[in-house]
Amino acid sequence: MAHLLKEQQHLVNFWDELSNDEKSQLENQIKKVDFTQARKWFEDSAHLQTSSPENLTPIPKERIFSTDKLSKTEMHEYWEAGLDAISRGEVAALVLAGGQASRLGSAEPKGTIPLGLNVSFGDSLLGIQAAKIALLQAAAGERNHENNGKIHWLVMTSPGTEKATHSHVQKLAKHHGFNFEDQVTIFSQDEIPAYDENGDFLLATKHSLVASPNGNGGVYSALAPFLPKLKAKGIKYFHVYCVDNILCKVADPHFIGFAALNNADVATKCVAKQKGELVGSVCLDSGKPRVVEYSELGAELADQKTADGSYLFGAGSIANHFFSMEFMERICSSGSISLPYHRAHKKIAYIDPKSGEQIKPTQPNGYKLELFIFDVFEYARNFFIWQVERSEEFSPLKNAESAGKDCLSTCKNDLAALNSKWLQHAGATIEENGKHFYLNTLISYDGENLQELRGKSINQDLIDSDKIIAKHFVHNTDSIYD
Repeated sequence: MAHLLKEQQHLVNFWDELSNDEKSQLENQIKKVDFTQARKWFEDSAHLQTSSPENLTPIPKERIFSTDKLSKTEMHEYWEAGLDAISRGEVAALVLAGGQASRLGSAEPKGTIPLGLNVSFGDSLLGIQAAKIALLQAAAGERNHENNGKIHWLVMTSPGTEKATHSHVQKLAKHHGFNFEDQVTIFSQDEIPAYDENGDFLLATKHSLVASPNGNGGVYSALAPFLPKLKAKGIKYFHVYCVDNILCKVADPHFIGFAALNNADVATKCVAKQKGELVGSVCLDSGKPRVVEYSELGAELADQKTADGSYLFGAGSIANHFFSMEFMERICSSGSISLPYHRAHKKIAYIDPKSGEQIKPTQPNGYKLELFIFDVFEYARNFFIWQVERSEEFSPLKNAESAGKDCLSTCKNDLAALNSKWLQHAGATIEENGKHFYLNTLISYDGENLQELRGKSINQDLIDSDKIIAKHFVHNTDSIYD
């Protein structure tokens, strides 16, 4: 342990108490840390420059495309272009799945926990996403018999979620007939040790450091080794999304087709911000696109409205992005671009380096550093916003039920509401108010394929008695008021 910096010697205070296996674990973890670099990250993050309000301007209108303002002809053109790309095997769906469901009361990866919905095989967020990929592939294959539609599924995990996620995704792939070795790539982002408020590392146990994934911006360095293989497979477009959004349109043909036809190298999905909402705003900072937090925007700009009553800085980021292969190659190239680490002040349990007792603080006592995926926006050469309806595309699972927001019950409600909207557009009516009627994910991606339900009055008896109707639905009718 001679290479330890003087201020980090506390990490080996209990060395003589450790077993050989524990000594090996601690030594291997410490050897992976560049202490000089880690100290620089900590110091740099303390002086990270934020945006000045006077430098911030909205994204120009000609760079914003709202799905509710586009014609059916335009949307059809984008859909066809997206499916064409899928049929040629040019699309990769990259899910950011490194987080655990600790806030949900589970030790499992968030993407694998049971939802109690059964709208897809696996009954999980990843299960829903796998079904959507399978549905799109079938649609692309049907329209182009020369090419079987294929989406390459990239799954970014973290050291703490990799094993369980790998096992779960492998089962999903087998069920849907994906060639796991050829079509699915599972890789892990790096972890970074946590710091106390003086910049020293913390012990999680006597033989391990407190460490956590290095943020969603860690995707670029983690993906870099796989880019040559993906390019050789013909991948041209990446759809990057977070695992926790139950309404996410994975490998969205509208989004992919729009970006491809407009030669975008970067595009991001947004929703119209609501009053008091703390999601970041996509805007220009000194003429370059980036996402700014409410604190950087300031109350005056955050509340400023346009003539139509919408917020001037109202493009709310939902962590859902398009990147071209050319852009990914440029960003992921070793040493080409260095993203800054951002600080998150957290309550971090740790081992007291003197007593060896575990301390569980009641107030924030340290920092975790994170890279942000959107910090690359400023390097885009042709950037667009694709603005979508919140009710159709954004319902994240982040909190326990006690929060009453962004939790499992709100996700269920939002999914049921979207399915209800699709049914009504298809010409069906829902007879039993207050019931959840969930559609089988493999039936419809965006409200299509529901023509057999036209003119039907949907109720539980009909679903139970009519096989043609029943195939569309999941037999789960929780009350919307539960």
